[in-house]
Amino acid sequence: MKLEMGKFYIKDIVFGDETKVENGVLVVNKEEALKIVREDEHITSADLHIVRPGDRVRLCPVKEALEIRCKVEGGTGIFPGVTSPLARAGMGRTHVLSGCSLLVVGEHWGGFQDGLIDMSGKYQNQCIFGMMPNLVLVADTDEEFERHEQQKKNRALRWAGMRLAEHIGQCVKDATPDEVEVFDLPPVNRRPAEVQALPSVVYVIQPQTQMEQLGYNTLIYGWDGNRMLPTFMHPNEILDGAVVSGSFMPVSSKISTYEW
Repeated sequence: MKLEMGKFYIKDIVFGDETKVENGVLVVNKEEALKIVREDEHITSADLHIVRPGDRVRLCPVKEALEIRCKVEGGTGIFPGVTSPLARAGMGRTHVLSGCSLLVVGEHWGGFQDGLIDMSGKYQNQCIFGMMPNLVLVADTDEEFERHEQQKKNRALRWAGMRLAEHIGQCVKDATPDEVEVFDLPPVNRRPAEVQALPSVVYVIQPQTQMEQLGYNTLIYGWDGNRMLPTFMHPNEILDGAVVSGSFMPVSSKISTYEW
């Protein structure tokens, strides 16, 4: 499988009239972006903010962190089987806004387990997101049944973030990346003899799948991980959006989609 990751290095984020990347700055049309968020009737309020390293800002409760991307060739979208039709990830070309993130934050603090990011102070460097510019979606939903529960699905917020990441990523679909990184590994049964002679390595990943009820666990191509048996996957698939974070606990204590 061959995957090309076209990287656009982002050094700042600002709001403007047109969503685009210009000279390393991500410009976001705020109103267009919020229209994408509000497509879900369960979103009752939403706003976008920009935070940068050194800002005296604490983000809480953080629900999800996403890398803004765009599928250019070889797939249907950046979250296949979730926000786009099911298709195999890990092939073709994906454009990535590197060095920034999209954070999804709830309006209401709920409990001791809520995710927290400091953009300044002595705990800033304890989280990768404290060291980069972030576009922050702050929103609320009508999911009242779980507002003060430890176990939150946060579905409306998580899906809003994914849709927004896809929407913004489209601005670099036809642009020329700053760098293209290529991940090209042949199938294990078609490797050349000199590779076959090397020691074999299998990386065993344990995604979050501890909840019996569906909706909390890591998604693999949109399929709840709790329904799956151990599955052999190509590493390119994981790099290219096949895995989406679960939501039993928030982004600070589980692996976010950005980190996958």
